[in-house]
Amino acid sequence: MATGAYQIPKIPPLASGLPGNVLQLHTHDYRNPEQLPDGAVLIVGTGQSGGQIAEDLLAAGREVHLAVSMCPEAPRRYRGHDIIYWILQAGIHGPEYGVNALTVGQLPSPAARFACNPLLSGTDGGHDIHLRELGRNGVRLHGHLEAADDGELTFTDDLPERLATVEAGFGQRMGRALDAYIAAAGIDAPEHPPAPADDWLPVSSPALLNLAGENITTVLWATGYKLDLGFVDIPVLDAWSYPRQVRGVTECVGLYVVGLPWLTGHYSSIVGGVGVDAEYVAGCVAGNLR
Repeated sequence: MATGAYQIPKIPPLASGLPGNVLQLHTHDYRNPEQLPDGAVLIVGTGQSGGQIAEDLLAAGREVHLAVSMCPEAPRRYRGHDIIYWILQAGIHGPEYGVNALTVGQLPSPAARFACNPLLSGTDGGHDIHLRELGRNGVRLHGHLEAADDGELTFTDDLPERLATVEAGFGQRMGRALDAYIAAAGIDAPEHPPAPADDWLPVSSPALLNLAGENITTVLWATGYKLDLGFVDIPVLDAWSYPRQVRGVTECVGLYVVGLPWLTGHYSSIVGGVGVDAEYVAGCVAGNLR
């Protein structure tokens, strides 16, 4: 099985509480600002798609509201290389130097396999995305969307804490793992400059929002995907519909899987890294490995 992990767009149940005259669209179906009706847009979620589409709509002159999630911001370039380069290097070669932070065994729980990817962009050669900067440029930031009653939306009243968590997330986990790998492998890489202090906050971030009052005509769900391996009529899926496996070898003799997030490491669902898992599985299929 090499079907990937992004089969079904995830839309929260509270979507049913929105009025029928508001267009609801998952990022899976978003193509450009012109496909949306006139009016303001609320984007729910600040993973890569949410942040990138917020930039896209802002550049098109649209009014944008953004419900902030906990996906960490990350630098597009880190210590002299693109961040994906370091993720692949540390994930694949880190264990050779005793650095295992980006391997599946170090995840705090099985649910962490589905955590969002770091917030950044590949547009125009790649760049960072900072939520405070989006706010300064006119995007209206809100907390987590927790309820919808017809045209009345309720957000959590914790935007300052959310922004602080988003900004600290990379340094607390992935950044430390990459630094540990660079040090252990003896790689000569320039230090990453510290982020400038930024305590900007919007003048107002209301917990209640009326869609009609703000002329919000589109709600864009940047809420990720869920697995759909229902075609597998064999009892090998866990509570998250994820195959029970070790390095891609499932409990069912002859059934293998590659391309899922955190199959063995952070790189397992990245095009540049899936080959490591695929090589091992191919060896098992050929009978050369166990």
